Amino acid sequence: MRGVQKDPEGRELATLDRLVSLAGMRVLEIGCGDGRLTWSLAEQARHVLAIDPDRQAIARARRSVPKPLKDHVRFAVGQAETFRLPEGDFDAAVFSWSL
Repeated sequence: MRGVQKDPEGRELATLDRLVSLAGMRVLEIGCGDGRLTWSLAEQARHVLAIDPDRQAIARARRSVPKPLKDHVRFAVGQAETFRLPEGDFDAAVFSWSL
C-alpha cells in the first residue's frame, strides 16, 4: 500500500509492549499484510508465523524480510477462520488492522 504510514508514532507497538513482552515467544500474527508490523514483532519474538489472505501482500512481505530476521519469520497465505495451524502452541496472537 503506497502512502500508508506504518505506525509512524509507534502507538501500536508501544501499546503492545505495555500489554505483553514478546521476548522469546512464539507469535501468530493474523492479517500481517506486507509485514507492516511483522519485523518489529520478530525482533523480539523467538518465532513469528504471519498469515494474511492477500497473496500479493504475502509475496511482498517474503521479498522484504530483513536478513537477520529470516530464521524468525514464516509467512503463509490464509484466513484466521480456516487456516490450519501447525502442531504446537503459540504464546501470543497479534492482529492489527484486521477487522
